[in-house]
Amino acid sequence: MQKKNLYFILLVIFIGCIMGTALSMFVSLVIPDGVVKDFFILSKSFGFGQNANNWLVLGPLRLKMGLFFDVSILSILGIFISWYILRYFK
Repeated sequence: MQKKNLYFILLVIFIGCIMGTALSMFVSLVIPDGVVKDFFILSKSFGFGQNANNWLVLGPLRLKMGLFFDVSILSILGIFISWYILRYFK
């Protein structure tokens, strides 16, 4: 039962991040160019797989793998809103 709750929490946080990213895209279309727009759509990317040496070699099979997360102010806001909704309905 505890694992089901953990999966549900992770799902809600993931949905909040997606909603925040969609809000960031909407803001980039609506707000005119300037400092406010730059603040809301600025995102930082972190993860692995950037350079050419990230090959996983399994004999005759070579795989190049990578995983990146783009985090912006509005995606963090979406995570907090989804976390609040999760606590409200629980």
